[in-house]
Amino acid sequence: MNNAHKIISSIMAQNGFRHKYQVAEYFGVTPQAISSWLTKGVIPSKHFLRVQSEIEIGNYPEPQEPSSESSKTVIDYLINENVKLKRELAQLKIDLSKSKNDSDNDLLSKLNSRSLVLKGRVSDGVITDIGGDWFNVMGYHKSDLVGHSYDEGFIHQDDTFKIKQNQSNILRSSGLKESRFSTIRRWKHKNLDTYIMLCMVWYVDIENDEVEIIAKPIDQSLQNNIFAN
Repeated sequence: MNNAHKIISSIMAQNGFRHKYQVAEYFGVTPQAISSWLTKGVIPSKHFLRVQSEIEIGNYPEPQEPSSESSKTVIDYLINENVKLKRELAQLKIDLSKSKNDSDNDLLSKLNSRSLVLKGRVSDGVITDIGGDWFNVMGYHKSDLVGHSYDEGFIHQDDTFKIKQNQSNILRSSGLKESRFSTIRRWKHKNLDTYIMLCMVWYVDIENDEVEIIAKPIDQSLQNNIFAN
């Protein structure tokens, strides 16, 4: 059970809100809904999923660089990259909410320069927008990706099969409105005869048929070890 009072207080403190109606606007609900949450002491899961990645950056553990020890696992690396991406996204949202000038676009550009961003539809897998330096990292121009489906040869066929399974499970699920998860997927470099492993954090909004993916290339040394066996 989540603590509605603590979470709402954190949201108000981090966003400079002074009134409950501002919290209602933040969640996209009525002030009466906020009052109901406070009375029950619980925020509905649909809205709780959102704030988990947006409030209290201090609650995220400090990421550690992957070690070179042979005992280092792919899961360890994925967790570290997931933490890094969530911290970057959370900090960006706070900075954007406080900024009132044209520097907002500069902040977004800084995040995109460090990460690769994909936006698309859940229903058919078509990419609707991209961000980040896809050309220098993966060799793709925006026109190479936008308007195309992920299964048009961009991703290794084994990973494409796994994505299709996830996509099918999400679309068949009843009552699920949002989902967040992390994966490692092999994307084909456009100009090289090789696949680049990307650590990917998925934010799926089933109600609005939208998915946003934040991705980072995995270190080449670790990438080699993953498929060494």
